[in-house]
Amino acid sequence: MVFWELTNACNLSCAHCRARPVKERSSDELTSEEAKRLLDEISAFAKPAVVLSGGEPLVRPDWAEIAEYGTSKGLRMLLATNGSLVSREVAEQMVRAGIKRISVSIDAADPQLHDSFRGVAGAFEAAWQGIANARSVGLEYQINTTVTKRNLDQIPRILQMAVERGAAALHLFLLVPTGCGMQIADEEMIQPEEYERVLGWLYERSKSAPIGLRATCAPHYYRIARQQSRGEEINRHNPIAHPLNGQSSKGCLAGSAVCFVSYCGEVYPCGYLPVSAGNVRRESIASIWRNAEVFKLLRDENNLEGKCGRCEYRRVCMGCRARAYAITGNFLSAEPYCVYEPKSRG
Repeated sequence: MVFWELTNACNLSCAHCRARPVKERSSDELTSEEAKRLLDEISAFAKPAVVLSGGEPLVRPDWAEIAEYGTSKGLRMLLATNGSLVSREVAEQMVRAGIKRISVSIDAADPQLHDSFRGVAGAFEAAWQGIANARSVGLEYQINTTVTKRNLDQIPRILQMAVERGAAALHLFLLVPTGCGMQIADEEMIQPEEYERVLGWLYERSKSAPIGLRATCAPHYYRIARQQSRGEEINRHNPIAHPLNGQSSKGCLAGSAVCFVSYCGEVYPCGYLPVSAGNVRRESIASIWRNAEVFKLLRDENNLEGKCGRCEYRRVCMGCRARAYAITGNFLSAEPYCVYEPKSRG
């Protein structure tokens, strides 16, 4: 998957954003022509899903042109939005441009709490109106929820809401202290023991939930799922696999199955790990993907250090490389929010 920050401009001011969004678009954004050239390069060597994100991607007036061009190149085009700008007309544009699914951030079951995350009164109702507009034209959507101390007890209600309102999936994001998230990390990051509990709950619910469930920035879910499964048959909605491509997966995909392109063309292993692999204005994304040293290091689990390097689950987990980097300054160090103690080097 390629996550592409079309713009860092956004109409909201979310407390936990992975970036530091601004109100005005930057003059350093990739131009429409550069955007199409990037899609040419991507489609020439791979056929990944491409997620148009931001900021808020709908702030950029040529988002539909870019999406349609990607679709014409045979790429699966997706879009991540806060939902507030998804009018019926915009939803129809998405369908015409070939967008296959949108993700909408919903961070609470209560409007007031969601709005406090988003920094704008009425953001909750605007997001759900955007979802209703998307559904009215047959566009599939998923909910993305960042888990913090302030919404931890609402996660079951958010899942119930997602099911009742026709979401295709619910993805839980565990907070990474980067971007705006650095400012609230001490107050909002749940404790490692709570991570275990939440991920264990998610696995148990995955066995019966009628929609797809996934943990993001929580690679130890894959260790927990294997510990708890004991040979159980996995719910067809929730295989231990990537929900968009159906292939067997592992926890941290940064640099091995995922990369992130910033609004100005910098390429990173993921949107939460600010270690540059290169810039698409200077070299092709194919060259960056194949040759960047940071990607090579992340593709070999034997490079992991500390207890992650000794862990028998390291091949399916990898630990969150972004969280390790944010807290220790070393993206190969041990996942700091995992309580598991390895039994042996498997």
